[in-house]
Amino acid sequence: MSSPTTTASLNKAIATVAFVLPMIYMYRKNKSTLEEQRHIREEREQERAFLSSLAKQPSSQLLPPPLPEIVQRVLSRCSFAYLSTVDVDSTSSHLSLMRFTYLPEEETIIMSTNVKTKKYDMLEKQNGVALLIHDFGDGNNLNGEYSITLNGKCSVVKDVVLAEKYRSLHLQNNPEYPQFIVGKDIAILRVDVVSARICNIDDRVHKWNVVSGN
Repeated sequence: MSSPTTTASLNKAIATVAFVLPMIYMYRKNKSTLEEQRHIREEREQERAFLSSLAKQPSSQLLPPPLPEIVQRVLSRCSFAYLSTVDVDSTSSHLSLMRFTYLPEEETIIMSTNVKTKKYDMLEKQNGVALLIHDFGDGNNLNGEYSITLNGKCSVVKDVVLAEKYRSLHLQNNPEYPQFIVGKDIAILRVDVVSARICNIDDRVHKWNVVSGN
């Protein structure tokens, strides 16, 4: 049987551990949060520097491929875009709010749609599209200072293996919306970017094209 002194010492040690461990946890959590915030601030500063450099250049200057790194970051952290398709039968356009996934290594955009939709029928007839992506920022540093318009060719991915690869990546990037990504009637779309327009808050437009110098 333990002596009263031993029991008291053990209880004191347990109480100390119970007090210290939450403090260590909170310290590490706060440190991680501060490091993440610092990283975000550094990225935003780089983005502001990129915007400033654009502001010093003539408006509508052509930017060479690949897409500027800062633009790639915006595409990587955004998930909403307005998709404009063309209705060749009625010579009008159709606008849809879409969730997308950007694949920087392929410089392409992945989306999904139900095959029983107007935009799917339109894309089967005419694959030229435009995507408008607006960076709303994080509310602290970069607050919607510029938007990006992408033009490209949108194709329905028919290859089953490739479609499932893209579907998996798209779902991973948008885990809250499986109803729009997974299903027998859900087709995977791939937009191959041909050109882009980057517009900042000062209405300065700078162009990018997949063909350098043209």
